[in-house]
Amino acid sequence: MSAQRRTNTHPAVGFPQRFTALPGTTLSVSSAMSVASALLAASALLAALLTVAGLSSLWAAPPPVSRQWAVIWELVAGIGISCTGLTVTARQSTSVPGRLFVLAGILLLTGPPLAALGQPAVADLLTVLGVAVVVPVALLRIVPGGRARPARLALEAVTTAAGAVCALASMLRAPAAAVAAGLVVGVTVFCAGWLLFEITAGDARRQVLWIVLGVCLGVLPGTMIIMALGAVPPGATVLVSLLSLALPLAAGIALLAPRAVDVRAVISQVVVFTLMMIVSVAAFRGAEAVSTLLSGRAAGDGLRSLFALAIAAAFHSILLRVRSGVDELLFGGRADPVKTLTRLGVHLTAGSPPQDWLDTLRGALAVPGVQLRQGTEVIAASGTIDPERTEVTALHTGGEHVGDLVVGLSPDQLQLAPGTRAVLDLVAASLAQALHAVRLSEQLQTSRERVVTALEEERRRVRRDLHDGLGPTLTGIAYSADAALNLVRGGSEDADQATLILHDLRSDAGEAIAEIRRIVYGLRPKALDELGLIGAVTQRISHLRSADGAALDVTVSAPAQLPDLPAAVEVAAYRVAVEGVTNVARHAGVHAAQVRFAVRDDGVLEVQVQDSGRSVAPWKAGVGTDSMRERVESIGGSLTISTGTDGATVSAELPLDLPRNP
Repeated sequence: MSAQRRTNTHPAVGFPQRFTALPGTTLSVSSAMSVASALLAASALLAALLTVAGLSSLWAAPPPVSRQWAVIWELVAGIGISCTGLTVTARQSTSVPGRLFVLAGILLLTGPPLAALGQPAVADLLTVLGVAVVVPVALLRIVPGGRARPARLALEAVTTAAGAVCALASMLRAPAAAVAAGLVVGVTVFCAGWLLFEITAGDARRQVLWIVLGVCLGVLPGTMIIMALGAVPPGATVLVSLLSLALPLAAGIALLAPRAVDVRAVISQVVVFTLMMIVSVAAFRGAEAVSTLLSGRAAGDGLRSLFALAIAAAFHSILLRVRSGVDELLFGGRADPVKTLTRLGVHLTAGSPPQDWLDTLRGALAVPGVQLRQGTEVIAASGTIDPERTEVTALHTGGEHVGDLVVGLSPDQLQLAPGTRAVLDLVAASLAQALHAVRLSEQLQTSRERVVTALEEERRRVRRDLHDGLGPTLTGIAYSADAALNLVRGGSEDADQATLILHDLRSDAGEAIAEIRRIVYGLRPKALDELGLIGAVTQRISHLRSADGAALDVTVSAPAQLPDLPAAVEVAAYRVAVEGVTNVARHAGVHAAQVRFAVRDDGVLEVQVQDSGRSVAPWKAGVGTDSMRERVESIGGSLTISTGTDGATVSAELPLDLPRNP
């Protein structure tokens, strides 16, 4: 166990298991959770009591008619906002926006009881503080800060100051100042939303869009109704109150499940529905006005029914055109062959992955989702696809079926539009070629790895056969020649000539043995089989000296036990380590170097050679460096060489999952 002090983490909630509460005391996770639960329960109880008190005040001390709509709105909005805050806090106990929503809801629910007790100014102060200060700050805190944190803090400061001025002006009955400060709050929140939308991506951008949707549904319609009607009638009061619930609902979704529904699709549906309602009502009222103008009297029921039937008959075709226009505005344009090919060609020529192709194609076609498949395997996907609502385009190249392009249909589409189909037919050939090229590249890399592996395995086999087979045979020849030489020395005829022949035989056998040894050691370093990778490297570099003749001190660090390495990886690691240290000895002008071997969890062997001095001459890649790079890249690895005033580092990453020959 390390001597350093460690902080354990609770596996479920991610809180420290013990933390300082007061000087000299500690508080456990269970105690902290119980405190948070108690605060949550207390907040829920307070909100419930304030709700009961507010509803009771409507019966016991009815507010003036001019204030009734405000009291009803405070109760409905306060209940919605507090429920959102309590739900978020229950799911995410450390959520700052959740706590702020709880506070805002309680402030709104406090207004009706205070007004009933004869404190309308204080009630207005608390209500405006909740609406103009706490809620905007909570919305700004939903999206993580990141690089926008300084700008967001500045916007929060402006919002808080303007909201406080608005609340104070409302309390002092200064409507002009209150409206001006409220406009500042609105503009600041708008600017913050715009900024966050521009700099965010992924889930963070989805959260921004949920907030925008909530503001558009919950704030803008209510504000327009109040400004248009002034004194809000009871029916409009209920409508405004219900609309106000859209903002806390959208904020809760943004905090807890921004991916639950595609927010862009929701925005598209809302916009399309709103526009179609406006178009339908405008068409009906326009037809009535034209009929009245032409006939001089109001249209009868029969004529109105005829207008309604005509609008209903044209509704679907108009809906498709409106949705196409909205999708063009929200998702980046309708299917244009030239633009689609241009945008797709940029990714294809840049060597981008298939995921980028599909993202571009989906945006250009404005469809729910796109997939690339090879058989039953999904190569890449963008968006979501309903398996029951798809159209498949086969991708062929050179008469070979290389895959399928699957396009998802919208719920109201029976088939793709002719323009979209034309674009798909046009881009299918390019996608087929690109997909075929990717597959060939993968096959080439796999084949290359197999060739290198087979080569190294064959070298290992040849070395074994030469050493264990031919070597002993030639050694036996040499021994037989020695025996014959001894017999000839016994005094047989032609002894001198036999002696010369046997001497030549012995000499030839010795040269053959030496040549075999040279070949064997050239095929694969002998020390790798005898000492292993670490031992072989250590032995080879132990006698190296620096340029000035001093001994080179090399530190080798490696795991206690290396896995069973493929032959190609073992040879490549040995060559990189030895060549790297040799370069240090020749060029670095230092007397020390470090060699490190490490095996990563993702199945990669790292080899790193590093020195701590400055090169005495400019670094130039030579035969040794090129050989290292060629060996490493031939098995799918990578080699990087970095130099600087603090030394040079040679790093190689070698994959361990090479195919092995039986």
